[in-house]
This record gives sequence, structure tokens and C-alpha cells, in this order.
Amino acid sequence: INMPVTCEICKSRKAAIKRPKTDEAVCKECFFQAFETEVHYTISKNALFKKGELVAIGASGGKDSTVLAYVLKVLNERYDYGIRLFLLSVDEGITGYRDDSFEREVEVDLVT
Repeated sequence: INMPVTCEICKSRKAAIKRPKTDEAVCKECFFQAFETEVHYTISKNALFKKGELVAIGASGGKDSTVLAYVLKVLNERYDYGIRLFLLSVDEGITGYRDDSFEREVEVDLVT
């Protein structure tokens, strides 16, 4: 991939990734900002939460559920959704299957 030297959004930092959604070469900071803004827009536009709700996040221990938990925590604090977050994971009882990844998920502090 032929990446431009600078981010196409901020025009100051080195591009680190090409966004599949927009085909833009962006730096890490601009990618995070764009991603978080898009998630907030979706939550707000669709009125996904009401203040005081308890929201369960299905936690597999993989990167998708870890990112979801992190982003919801950050956005809940930034935009004051007023929701209470908790992780929900099912232990299938298969030794070694989720042991390490489940421990990583437990370490994520979602209390706001």
C-alpha cells in the first residue's frame, strides 16, 4: 500500500492506517477520534441507551469485545450517557479455552 507521509485528516502526523470505510490514510489519533465519533453518532441517532440503564457487554476475551467495552466506557464518561456497564461472559467449562482471555476482560474497569 502506498501510504502518504502525513495523515489526510490532521495533515501533521504520520499516517499509520488506511481506513477501509473512507479509504483515507490516517494517524492513530485521528483514527481513534473518527471511530469514537462514529460510534457516538450511532448511539445518539438511534437512542440506544437511557440514563440509568444497566448495559451488559458480552465479553469473549477477544479484541472485538475488548474494544467494545473500552469504547463504551470512554463514551459513557465523555458524553454522560448515564449508563452502568458490566461485562457478561459465559464459561463453557472447557479447560484452557477462555482462561487467559477471560482474565484480561476481568481486568477492564467499567465502573463509572
